[in-house]
Amino acid sequence: MSWEESKIAKTPVGDGLIMDNQVVSENKKSFWQNDKLLVCGMLSFYGLCIVGLIAGTFLWLGQMNRKISANATSTAQVVATQDANATATAIVRTTEQAKFGFVEKFDSNNQNWLTEKDEDEYAKSNIQVKDGMYIWDIEEVKKTFIYWADFPFNNNMKDFHVYVDTKLIANTPGDVCSGFLFRVAEEDWDKGGYYFSLCNDSTATISYHTQKDGWENITRLFDLGYANEWNRLEIIGKGTNFQFLINGTQAYEMDDDRQELGGLALVIEVNEKVPVKVLFDNFGLQR
Repeated sequence: MSWEESKIAKTPVGDGLIMDNQVVSENKKSFWQNDKLLVCGMLSFYGLCIVGLIAGTFLWLGQMNRKISANATSTAQVVATQDANATATAIVRTTEQAKFGFVEKFDSNNQNWLTEKDEDEYAKSNIQVKDGMYIWDIEEVKKTFIYWADFPFNNNMKDFHVYVDTKLIANTPGDVCSGFLFRVAEEDWDKGGYYFSLCNDSTATISYHTQKDGWENITRLFDLGYANEWNRLEIIGKGTNFQFLINGTQAYEMDDDRQELGGLALVIEVNEKVPVKVLFDNFGLQR
């Protein structure tokens, strides 16, 4: 037996050492192959997840952008609608005013409305045409009172259609009213005249006055809901029939024949000893 043959013959085989080494090598090889597949599979899975997450994020952002855009478009449509309504209202107001023979916007006092800065037994007041409004600023009230400014021209009429915008600024609800005197006797208010006003407790009053009989309340309207806002008061007088409108809606209608002809005036009524401010604007008269 040669040395090489002796070496091979003496290699232990009984315990299967050579055979086990082969199995281990194959198992290791198989294990690494499986690990590679597992790792590749996991990497592929996570890659798909990341791609899906990124895609989902962009999709969500796109949806959010569309929602914002849609909301912005909706808001723009609302604003455009409001602008259109405001424009339509302005056109209607302009068209209405075009029907009236006399329109006063109080941009100046060319028509010689009553203005004064005065103090008497009733009040300390400052009445002026300023900033496009007719402003009655009652700085101090000493006694409750009614105070009016006559329409400056040919103030004795039968049939008429008149309107004015008015706003009340006061500290105590119900302490001040503003509106019209109409069909006031040419000789004197005490000979007879009608009164229509809106107060800042959301009530409106229509009454008749003579010196002999005093004040007669014709009607009082409640819960009009217009306190301390700009409101349009309107009267249509034809013969003995009178229609009273507030912000374009008829509030009352009556027939009364006690005063056939008379004058017209803007009026305020102060019933509490509290400083108040009354604003008038956009006066119109058609006869």
